Parts: sequence; C-alpha cells; structure tokens
Amino acid sequence: MSPEPTKDKSLIGAAGVHFVVSELSVRGLITLPTIRNTAGTDVVVVSKDGNWHANLQVKTSRSKVKFWPIGTQYDSWVNKHNFYVFVRYLKEEARFEAFLESSEKVAQWANEYMKHEKDIGHAPWAPCWHLRDLGDRFREQWHSFGSEQ
Repeated sequence: MSPEPTKDKSLIGAAGVHFVVSELSVRGLITLPTIRNTAGTDVVVVSKDGNWHANLQVKTSRSKVKFWPIGTQYDSWVNKHNFYVFVRYLKEEARFEAFLESSEKVAQWANEYMKHEKDIGHAPWAPCWHLRDLGDRFREQWHSFGSEQ
C-alpha cells in the first residue's frame, strides 16, 4: 500500500498541474504551467509548430472522487480553446488518473445540473463536474488530447 498523499491542498493542486504538464510533454506538446493563482488557466499547451493551442484548468483531488468543484465563474471561462482536466489520485496504485472535457460541455452540464437542483428545491451550492457513467469517454479524451496536432 502506498503512503497517504499530503492533505495540503495547494501541494495536491501543484502535483496535479505537474502531472498534466509531464504527460503532455511526453506526447510532444509544449506545455507551460502558469504561475500560482493565475485566474482560469493552469497550463498553456502549444503544438511544436505553433498552429494549435489550448488552455487547461486542472482540478485535482487527493482521493478517488467522482466529482470536482469547478467554481462559480465556469461560464466566463467557456472558449473553444479551453478545457478542464480532472485529476484524482489512486492510492492503491500510487498514481494519478485524468479525465478531460471541453469548457463548453462542462458549463453546459453544470448549468443543467444546477437548474435541476433548483427545480427540485435544493439550496444552491458550489457547482461541480461529475464523472457520471461516462468515465471511459472522458479518460479516452484525456489520452488522445493533442494527438491530432
């Protein structure tokens, strides 16, 4: 059994960003983490020829969660070049696992979910992105991200 990951949220967040940067660099992409607490973008990704780019927001959990808080400003981050990478730590395997979704689809899903919660009388709370039963699709999107560039 691997050791328990740190409970320090900023270190877990930094580990998730560096995991994403490492994985995409191995795929031959230029990846640049932004300085800490840069609003919105955690990682800028560019193809070697400079003809393609993406901005990533990385959400990291220290455990095998099925949802991640996305913050209340998710609608303002919608853009065809913006993506979320949802990262979770698999303690039993001592590794991170990542899922990817476009900012458009994250916002669409969050808006639908928040409306549903309001319609059934639940009090508003922090919007989250849920893995749902589409985990394989989101995992594959992560594994193929940048491969067409």
